[in-house]
Amino acid sequence: MEIWLIFALTGLIAGFMAGLLGIGGGFVVVPLLLLILPTVGIDVERSGHFAIGTSLACICFTALSSSYSHHRKQAIVWPLLAPLTPGLVIGALIGAYLAGLLAGPILILFFVVGALLTAGYLLSGHKSPHSNSKPNWWLMFSYAQFTGIVSALIGIGGGSVLVPFLVYRGVPIVKAVATAAACGFPIALFGTLGYVYSGWNQNHSVEFAIGYIYLPALIGIVIFSSLAAPLGAKLAHHIQEKRLKQVFAVFLIFTSAQIIYSQWFSAV
Repeated sequence: MEIWLIFALTGLIAGFMAGLLGIGGGFVVVPLLLLILPTVGIDVERSGHFAIGTSLACICFTALSSSYSHHRKQAIVWPLLAPLTPGLVIGALIGAYLAGLLAGPILILFFVVGALLTAGYLLSGHKSPHSNSKPNWWLMFSYAQFTGIVSALIGIGGGSVLVPFLVYRGVPIVKAVATAAACGFPIALFGTLGYVYSGWNQNHSVEFAIGYIYLPALIGIVIFSSLAAPLGAKLAHHIQEKRLKQVFAVFLIFTSAQIIYSQWFSAV
């Protein structure tokens, strides 16, 4: 019963953050699963794959819930999904494939540095010009590929990577958050399929698992994240743009510190 309460609390926090900041909640889900999964019989060597794969599966549902809430507010810039979605799908599949081949600490360090630089950019108060000009298709497609790869490798919805880029391209922060929430679904869906495939033939003998997806965690987290995501999305539309940038920057700093600590802790 205790572990189900942990899954429920994780879902509430992840869902709320997904709706508020346009992220899939992976920064909440993955670190907690890394701590919890070894207690249910999943060894440390494979807990990373299960944590990331399960996180992406959870994001599929969370992204749909938060996207619907943002869509009702007419905040999603749907034309941007045309150049972004193909890149996100390809990137997510590549990221899921590379997950079993690349050294995790190198990528995580790279991401942490990028997250801190992004936080600094948002806190600097720099104002990007809001342009209604036609977006550069190839630039959008290429950056979406990068977003999909990074997201699938570390189990996030891509908002922390995509939102700063959209803001830099002149998209207002609330619309950038809403659009990133919608983009989280294709990343998570195809990333999940990649982790199911890569773990399907592994003799990990874990009960209640499909590939690298741990079903009890998926069910427990999804139920409560879907309830909390609309609340976060609603709050996002009542916060000033400057304040939302600050919240997002603080979130990036916090999660970067969390990742650094978890890496140090696991190495001890």
